[in-house]
Amino acid sequence: MEKDIPFWSLTFRVDGRKRVERIPDEWVEQIRPLVEQVREFKDAIAEVFAANSQLLALWRKQSAKKRRKEA
Repeated sequence: MEKDIPFWSLTFRVDGRKRVERIPDEWVEQIRPLVEQVREFKDAIAEVFAANSQLLALWRKQSAKKRRKEA
């Protein structure tokens, strides 16, 4: 009977297609901080998108009020 052997992998997308690459055990400690940096970058980008969305909503609301006043 074969045992499940745990292994490290990196999952990502290229041209919209999911890729999974096995990470050799000896690379894990080098790769881990890089993966964390990517996660932090993605979180920061998500915050920027959220702030831009809020600004757009506020701008549209202000523009609608301005148009009503001018009418």
